[in-house]
Amino acid sequence: MRYFLSALLLTISAFGAEPDISITYDGQKISLIPSGKKKQEWIFESSKNLINWEHDVSLKPVLSGENTTSRQTVLGSNIFFRAQETEGFYDPRCLRIIDLNFEGNQWINQLTESYASGEEIVGSLKYRDETIEGVGVRYKGNTSYTRSGEKKSINISLDATNESADIDGYSTLNLNNAFGDNTLLRETLYFNTMKKYVATPWAGIAQVNINGENRGIYSNVQQQDSSLIRKYFKKNNGDRWKAPSGNGSGNGTGNVRPPGGGRPPGGGRPPGGGRPPGGGGGWASGDKALLYLGDNQASYEAQYELKKENSDDPWSNLIHATDVLNNTPSDQFKDEVSKVLAIDNWLWFLALENVFTDDDSYWNKGCDYLIYFEPESGRLFPIEHDGNEAFRSNQTLLDPFIHENNENRPVISKLLSVPEYRQRYLSHIRTILREEFNPEIMNGRIDHYVKIIEESIKDDPIKDFTEQQFRSSIEELKRLIKTRYDFLNSHQEISEVGPQIISTTIPTKPTSFNDTSINVKIRTGNQSEIGDVYLYHTPKGRIDPYTVTQMYDDGNHEDGRANDGIFGASIPGYPSGEKVWYYIEARSTNKSRTASFYPAECESNALSFVVKSINNEIQSPVIINELMASNSSSYSDSNDENDDWIELHNRSEKEIDLSGWYLSDNEDNPRKWSIPENSSIPAGGYLIIWADEDENQNTLEELHANFKLSSSGEFLSLTSPDKEGNLIMDQINFGNQEQNISFGRKLPDIDNFEKMTPTPGSANQ
Repeated sequence: MRYFLSALLLTISAFGAEPDISITYDGQKISLIPSGKKKQEWIFESSKNLINWEHDVSLKPVLSGENTTSRQTVLGSNIFFRAQETEGFYDPRCLRIIDLNFEGNQWINQLTESYASGEEIVGSLKYRDETIEGVGVRYKGNTSYTRSGEKKSINISLDATNESADIDGYSTLNLNNAFGDNTLLRETLYFNTMKKYVATPWAGIAQVNINGENRGIYSNVQQQDSSLIRKYFKKNNGDRWKAPSGNGSGNGTGNVRPPGGGRPPGGGRPPGGGRPPGGGGGWASGDKALLYLGDNQASYEAQYELKKENSDDPWSNLIHATDVLNNTPSDQFKDEVSKVLAIDNWLWFLALENVFTDDDSYWNKGCDYLIYFEPESGRLFPIEHDGNEAFRSNQTLLDPFIHENNENRPVISKLLSVPEYRQRYLSHIRTILREEFNPEIMNGRIDHYVKIIEESIKDDPIKDFTEQQFRSSIEELKRLIKTRYDFLNSHQEISEVGPQIISTTIPTKPTSFNDTSINVKIRTGNQSEIGDVYLYHTPKGRIDPYTVTQMYDDGNHEDGRANDGIFGASIPGYPSGEKVWYYIEARSTNKSRTASFYPAECESNALSFVVKSINNEIQSPVIINELMASNSSSYSDSNDENDDWIELHNRSEKEIDLSGWYLSDNEDNPRKWSIPENSSIPAGGYLIIWADEDENQNTLEELHANFKLSSSGEFLSLTSPDKEGNLIMDQINFGNQEQNISFGRKLPDIDNFEKMTPTPGSANQ
């Protein structure tokens, strides 16, 4: 997060030669104007001591240079203000105002009539000062549609008639009516916790107006599309399925397998394609819970919805994973299942759904979630889908090990049968309770959100509850959290505490192809309480499985003196520019082998270091000089396509051979695209490379990379060839980009990047 800081005193003066926030006060209202680049959005926080800061909800979020005012802010003898950059469109601290307009007054009838078919009606959408014409709108949901009143959940396709239309890079909006939730906050609270640990849609709050009429407060949830996949996985080249809700019902405890627990003869379903004896199907059958249904693809097509197909044979990957999960012998299970499932992600996913008592969940229904096959690692990752059924009042005493013996929930029963995985799952629950799901943190968050929406709640003409019911539901939610928190903390296994990991070294100068030593300090009252200690490491972060290395306190592993509570191990050398991720696990000697992790978030927020380059980037003869990540009309390639492009500039006085150099938009993979042989750039010259995933269009005269640029911002690097040690020659991080506006260096200042008029193939203006 970036902050701009100013101070407001009784004299109404800001400190600093050029204050970042312009402040005026006319005796009745305060006005603040933040400086900065045009597309930066800010919220305002206030403090009386420069230590404790509080979001001032009366000062609305604004873009740089815009004005926000408040009559509610009370000025004391010393009040300090700062502007904090928001997290974008889905920041829950920002109440988004969305105005929809349709021709005529029959839009309710039109949306109702088209619900069954999913057909969209066309209208316009206004957000801030921008109007997008030709957006597609439809009602969405199942229970939230059939059982709700006048307010229905809404899906908006911003790109229905204009494929380049978006808001902050998002082309689809999901506005959920929060059916059954009189707080209107449960989904937002849940998703904004869950996204910290696993792939989860971002969620904020929106007020929707239709044809000038207030339609109330909605949960504003990110679409589970490429924007979500790219955020968590850097690329969107894997297959994706949804495990949808079924048409039946069940209690989650039934057994759909034949008597004896085995698969039907020959695997899959019994002859005739029906369910095995005893099966009722429906929500709780487990059919969509990664059960092995045999090798017949049709059995899986009947249960899962293929949302994105990026491989030649996506179903084979799903079938193989379910086969390994369900049928691998116990003595081989741990090694084999980690090859097909992202274990740490699944354990976080299960822990979060259980702690938050999410009814639309794997543990309850065995469905209502998404699965992503990540092709580089060959593993399945879970993605949360629905959050409107979290915080179930009838599940405050939900057993954290529910379904551990239910073979129709194999992700639960199989994974938690492995002692190491069970302890990791328990550690994740402890972390969630400590960091997020506890009364102090959650109550503060709830009160904050209430301040943001309470005025809009009062003005909502179609809400199906009173303001008093809203307030009482908020208090009920707080009591639910307290009850759930106390119950879990009192659970015998959860209450066990493992060794306390105090700290670990963070390497500062790891060099290419040299081992890097890691030390960890562990505190315990009795040295014998520390059992095994392990170092997990990988150059791929969330993507590839981590390699496990045991750590020792024997004085022989660069760990200091033997038996001093400091453990050591080494990470093998990697090429220059590689980003290496690592974390620590310490197990106790008690019967349970209780585990602790550092950082506690494990693979969700591992420690990292970058293998240093001998090269000083600013001395590179070739630099990334300019780029365009949102090109609709400014410049086209030889095929008349307006694609993303990158401009390299040779600052030297001699021609540079670029054969084998690398460009990448993935910080974890700096060698993503190799510049073809016989590619060069003349002295003082410029080279355009099209970032369009069209390598088949490469010629000697025109180059096309195997990746595209993100208009919402990302990383970009230039790396020297293998024979020169893969040195990072240049790298940048850029933010949100405007259509047909480039982003380039304002030379001679090498570090000064600005938005500018595109000048492909020539000096920046």
